[in-house]
This record gives sequence, structure tokens and C-alpha cells, in this order.
Amino acid sequence: MNSKLSIVLVLNHIVSTCLAANFSVLCNPMDYGGTGVSVNIDGTTYPMVSKNNDILYEYNFKGTPKKYYYEITGANKNELQTFGAEREWDPKATSTLYEVYDRRHTTGDKFIKTIPRLYQPLKGYDDFSLLYQEGEIPVINVHMKENDYDELINFTDDEKFKYFVDFDFYTPYAKLSYHNATIKLSGQGSAYLDKKPYKIDLAEEDEDKKNKKIFGMKEFKLRSIRYDQSGIRNKLTNDLAVSLGLPVTQSGFCRLYINNKSYGLYEISDLYKKKFLRRFFDIKKNGGEYVYGALYKGHYKEKIPAYLYSDIEGKPIELLYETIVPETGSMNVTAEITNVIDWLDKLPDNASKSEIEKQFDVDMFLKYSILEYLICHWDGYLGHGNNYFMYIEPNNGKYHFISYDFDSTLGKWCETMDGSIDGYVTNVLSEENRFYGDGPQRKPLLYSKIINNPEIRPIFDNLTKEIVGNLFNIEALGPRVDYLYEFLKDDLIWDIGCYDIIETKYYEGGSEQPVPTIEEIDNQFTNLEKTKYVKGYIKTKSENVAMVYNMTGPFKAEGKFGTVGEKIVDNDEGNDSQLNDTSDADTKKSTFLFTLVLLLLVYLF
Repeated sequence: MNSKLSIVLVLNHIVSTCLAANFSVLCNPMDYGGTGVSVNIDGTTYPMVSKNNDILYEYNFKGTPKKYYYEITGANKNELQTFGAEREWDPKATSTLYEVYDRRHTTGDKFIKTIPRLYQPLKGYDDFSLLYQEGEIPVINVHMKENDYDELINFTDDEKFKYFVDFDFYTPYAKLSYHNATIKLSGQGSAYLDKKPYKIDLAEEDEDKKNKKIFGMKEFKLRSIRYDQSGIRNKLTNDLAVSLGLPVTQSGFCRLYINNKSYGLYEISDLYKKKFLRRFFDIKKNGGEYVYGALYKGHYKEKIPAYLYSDIEGKPIELLYETIVPETGSMNVTAEITNVIDWLDKLPDNASKSEIEKQFDVDMFLKYSILEYLICHWDGYLGHGNNYFMYIEPNNGKYHFISYDFDSTLGKWCETMDGSIDGYVTNVLSEENRFYGDGPQRKPLLYSKIINNPEIRPIFDNLTKEIVGNLFNIEALGPRVDYLYEFLKDDLIWDIGCYDIIETKYYEGGSEQPVPTIEEIDNQFTNLEKTKYVKGYIKTKSENVAMVYNMTGPFKAEGKFGTVGEKIVDNDEGNDSQLNDTSDADTKKSTFLFTLVLLLLVYLF
């Protein structure tokens, strides 16, 4: 009898352990003037523990909670002050997800809103990575050596640095840790600001396969969104590009900590490099190696827009056209972009569409140029002759135009709202910027030779009307903007406070930017009247374009190919099994508990 009692007591202890509720929250309490984090469970406060003295706080509660919220120890601050209500415990769970202090929504799955997909999706979208999962805002905590960190925060000039780091990557469902990665500065103008953009490369040569890639990606960028109070301009434009069936990088959102210090909300983004080319273009292998064409990035430099004119006033061609991926086997890195410029220079103004299409991807360029026009991409090709790529297939194959970098669009510093594309290419630049080198302003050459080609211009106009009528209007994009506002609002507000914590400095020559305000953020998502705000811009621009084209029908949200912006389907990229650690643990515990009870009943009876 005593042995049976002992077994019952042991099993009771195991069952009680299995019924424990695990709480996990990410927070640096010092941001709030505190010394630690506690969880209030059904009216009682319990101190949480940070095992590694970092941003992850945990507590194991014996029992089944009903309601809870997190508190900052020693600061008289808690989530009730923010939310006005407690969090609800999921009775089916044994653990919370990896929650974030003062963030209402751990995931946005329940209220994701999509936009119409107007054109046939590219096969490359099937290869999209879960690193940029919709409805999730992962948290990245970068661990640097203290002397490296001290050096980073004391730079006051554009220094080229690269530091070896470890980092933890928290999805709502799992903590992933990586070592021997590197971090360096990324971006162009934003690198001179206080909140800096970064690029992280994983340890590609590591023997541990799990340390080489994260969700199939060996590198990613952290865009600082310093110029964009809404945080969504680049992301929303990428969604539009996907709807139009265009090759584009993925992006999402994340919180960044460096050595446990809060560095703000970032846009996590893919890069335009070889993996991008393999995803969207037919890259063949020769002898087991991929054979790439050439990828160039167009830059506005020394008062010369990269409009693809042969006359660049004696400037070196590589100044305006940066080689991102050289053609495999080529000994001259500028040969392929020179071919593009020569072809365009010799192309007759009235060349047939079929003749042009033999060498140039007309459809891709038209859609990207319409996108630039609609979003007012003043710092793009049709504006400053900047921020675009040209991919040339191997052996002087077809030319493909790709626009990018959309964080200063949708009303941000836009000089023109009215008129057709013809007025746009002049008026998108302020009067003091209307020049080409030492001479007067020129029209972008692809506008003159492609858009204004007599056979192609009607196609451009019809595409514009279709896109505005069914996609680029407030009826189609408004719900998506509302979803992003609801999901990101707590993180955007947290980001404001981070400017008091960020220790990196403006570089010499950096233009000081105002710290966003809550009112300014709210207006970006709600103000329909002023065009400097996202919603107001979309509404006014779509109405103005409709007037240009005498469009009389109502705006619609209508696509023939489904929607864009839903959850990314699991594509088996190596980290997937770790994504559902929490739910898997719950299932295993439930199964284990059931088995124990069954064994106990068999033994006793």
C-alpha cells in the first residue's frame, strides 16, 4: 500500500508540473526606470527571472491562470495603464507565446487585411521566406563585445566597420540563437542619422548547418525607417509590386536590441543580390555553378541622374552604375551596362514594340514606372535617376528594370500631386533640382524612348487606369493600412521612446530629423485630407489620376488572381520545426499527462 501511495505522490507531482503555466515576456525594464519584470496573475504579483540577464523574463506558475498582465518592478508601471484590461490566458495552453511588454498583439493573424492581386503571381513568390512572416514582429537582440559596442556608438563619421556578433531571434513561437554572425552599416543617407541601418550576415562557413541560415536566408538588412513616421511606406509599396506581378524583395518588421539596449522598430528586409536573381530569373548552371548576368544599381551622383544617357559629362560610368552582381566570367564589370546605354541611345523613337521587346522587358518597366508615378517616388528613376536596378541576362540577354527603396514615398516630400506622367517627370523635382549636370533638366531616357513610344503609350495609359481603378485607391488599400496601424501602433509608440536610449550618433553631414510624435503617427494612418500622410496621399492621388484619365466608375478592390498580404505558407526551409515549439510542447505535455493517468489507473485497479 505504501508503494502505491508513493507512486501516487510522485505522479501527482509530475501532473502538477505538467499543469504549470509558463510565462515569457521580452522587455528591458531599465527603459521604464525599473529594475525587473513581474507578472500579475489573477491579482497576485510574481517576480520573473532573466536567466542570462538579458531581455527575456520567465516565470513558471503552478496552476491554471485566468487573467494576467506584466509589471515593471520598482517603477509603478504596468500593462493595465496601457491596455486598460488584463491579458486572457488560453486555457488550452501551458505556455504563453514570446510576448512583448506593452504590446497588445503578439500576432496579427486575427485581423490581417490583404489587397487585391491584379496580375499573375510570379513563381518566385513560392520561395518567399518565413523570415518575413505576415502578422509577426520578431525581436532581435544582438550581442556585441563591449569594446566593439563602445566603438560603434562613438563613431561620428562614415566609418566602414564589421563586428562579429551573436544574436537571438524571437518569433512569437520560438527563440533561435546564432553565433559568429557579422553586423555592419547598411543604407546610404540614413547611415548618417542617429538610428542607423544595419546588415547582418550569418556564419556561412560554419559546420553547424543551423547556424548558416535563418529561414533559408544567409543575410538580411535592418532598415531604420528613420524618414518614415508610419513605418509602412516601403512595405506597402512592396505589397503593390507583388500585386502587379513584379520581382521584389520581401520585408517585414522587427524590434532591435543591441546588448539588451532598445534600438527601436526596424523594417527587416531581403537584399537585391544573387538569391534574388535565382528566385525571379531563369539562372542556369554550367558545370555545377550558377551563371549570372549582371545586376547594376543606378545612382544619382554629382548632379548627374542615372537616366541611361550616353553623355555623363566625363564622369566614370561606375560612379552612376554600381555593379552589384557581375556577369559570370566577365572581365569588364561595366560592359553590360554600357551595352544597355548604347542600345537605348540608338533606339529609334518610333521603334516597334516587338523590336523593343526582343531586348527589353517592356511589361516590367511599365508596371514599375506606373508604381513610381502613383506613389511619387521622387528619389526613383523617373525622379532623381536613382534607386533602381538593371538586370542584364547573360551574353547581352534581355534587360529588366527594377525600382526599389520606397520609404520616402506616398506623400513624403512629394512635390507634385496633379497631372499625368508627362508633367510628373518634370514637376516631381523641385525647381532647384531641375538640372542635368551643368545643363538644364532632361527627361529620363526610358520615359522618352519607352513610355512615350507611340505603340507603347496606350498600353501604359490602360495599365494605369486598371491599377488605379482596382488597386491604388483608398477602397482597396484602406483596410490594409488600418490593419498595419492596429498591429504596429504599440511598436511605433515604443520606437519614439527609443530615441532617448539609442547611443549611436549622427555622422558629420547628417541632416537632423525630428523625433516622431504619437499625433504624427496617428495622422499617417487616419488623416484623409492632407497629402503628406499615407491615407490622405492615396486618396488624393487616386482621385487626381482618375481626373487625368476621365475615369467615371467607382474605385474598386478587385483582382483576378486572389489577394496579397496573407500568411506565408510553410515552405520547409529548415527552421520551420522550431517555429511551433510552444504548441508542440503543449501537445507533448498533454499526451504525457494522459499517458500517466492511464498507467496510474491500470496499476491501481
